[in-house]
Formats: sequence, structure tokens, C-alpha cells
Amino acid sequence: MRRVPDELAPFYVQIRSPAAAWFARRECAEAIGRGEADDLFGGRTGDPVQAGSGRGPMARFMLAGRPAIGKRALHGGLLGRLFGRLYVGHRRALDQLLSAARLERAGVPTPAILAVGSARAFGLFCEHAIVTRQLEGARNLYELAGGAPEHNRRRDILRLCADLLRRLHDAGFLHADLNVSNLVMERGPAGETLHVVDLDRGRFRLVVTPEERLANLTRLLRSYEKWIAGRLRLSPREEIYFLRCYVGHDRELARFLAKRLTRYRSRLGLRRLRWRLGSLSKGRLAGPLQ
Repeated sequence: MRRVPDELAPFYVQIRSPAAAWFARRECAEAIGRGEADDLFGGRTGDPVQAGSGRGPMARFMLAGRPAIGKRALHGGLLGRLFGRLYVGHRRALDQLLSAARLERAGVPTPAILAVGSARAFGLFCEHAIVTRQLEGARNLYELAGGAPEHNRRRDILRLCADLLRRLHDAGFLHADLNVSNLVMERGPAGETLHVVDLDRGRFRLVVTPEERLANLTRLLRSYEKWIAGRLRLSPREEIYFLRCYVGHDRELARFLAKRLTRYRSRLGLRRLRWRLGSLSKGRLAGPLQ
């Protein structure tokens, strides 16, 4: 792996465990070196994947005395069927760490990354794993919707979601897989905080254009329509409330997004039918987010 980048050096060190090479937070480095996260590269698969929970299973364990979540990197879509957990080189793991650190400096809530690791599989191919702080009482948007929250509770969640996405985009970050499983609520001593997770393949821009904001929001809309709308449909007032919270005082952006999101939703008819048929044929919600 590459050396620790200068912007990470005060907090992270490079270390090897029996199974992998890691960048780890200094307070976790000794535990990582002992191999306390190496099961992520072995037979340990973690919790089973449930509908709306994102790609790949997660493992919960203690690392250096603190609750942690570990997950192996996994391709989605066609690449997932072809390559599964295999990636070329070590860069993928480091990029997530750099993105998380930059978002943290910008004040965007995302779980602290305790370590990222890479293990050589064969040739140029590697497997990657990421270990983050476990969020207290964590529930993603899909799980929150399952409790059929009351009107005021829904508005609180919509406000937190809109604020998070606005801050994310204002920081210049475009999430590569913005869906209901990657927005996770933490209920801690200081109250509730909504976090963005799974920064893999995300990228920073000097300025996020209205078209790029739209592309991110349409992906979230599609995820909502597939996983949540069938059991908890937001009212038009609630959707307008979310959009107003997101755009703030930018009326031009509000008009642009309202028009284009409405147009995008009108084209989801065939997808909705496919999702419904998939749900009926399998007796559950359809397969991975797409």
C-alpha cells in the first residue's frame, strides 16, 4: 500500500496484520496489527443481507475496546457478478478514507473510519475491507420507514435528510450510490444525527452543478420508490417540504429540481411494475438496489 497521505498522518498509521495491509487510526493500530479485523478477509460473513440494507453483509465486533462495524468491499450490478470482491490495486480502500476525512473537515456527518485494509488475492487483484465506528441505535431510512412514523416524526426525518444532502453537495461531494440504506440515523446522548455512509466511488467537485445535484437526488428518489413508497407514501406537502429544506432560499434551484424530479418520476412506471412483480414472485421485496 502507499504511505499515509500527509493530511491523514496526524491520525492514521500504516500497519500490517497477518492477513492484510492497513491504514488504521493510531488508537486502533495495535489491535489491527494483532489481526482483530482479519476475519473480514476470511470466512466470517457477518449479518445476513436484508432488503434495503445495501450491498454485502456487515460484521459487528469490538476493536480496541470500541464497537465497530466491518464490511468487505463488493462490486454491484454486472461487475458484482463478474468480479465480486476483487479489485485492481489498493487505491479503492484509501479513497474512502480520504473522502471521509474531507467530509469530516467540512462538517458532514459520516461514521469515523477506524481502518481500511487490502489483502492481495492474486496477480493485480486485491480484496478491500473497511472498519468504521458503530453508530448508536443505528437505523437507515428503510428501517425508519418500517415503523410507520407519525407526521411530525416524518417531517423531522425529512428535514435532517435534506440538510445532510445539502451540506454534502455544498461540500462538493457526489455520492456514487445514494439510496435509503446509505443514510443512517444515530440516536446518541446528544440527540439524533443523520449520517451518510458507503462513500465508495464517490467523488469531489469544485462545485456541484444543479444537474449533478439532480442526478444524485433522482437516485435517492428511485430508491425511495422501490423500497419505501409501497408501504409509506409521502404526501405532496411532505415532498415539497423536503425540497424547500434542501434548496433553502435558492428559488431557481427549487424550480429546476421540482420540474425535473417530477418528470423523472413520471418515467418510473415500468420500473414500478418490475419491482412489484419481483416482490410477488419472491414473496419479499425485490433484489439488490439498482
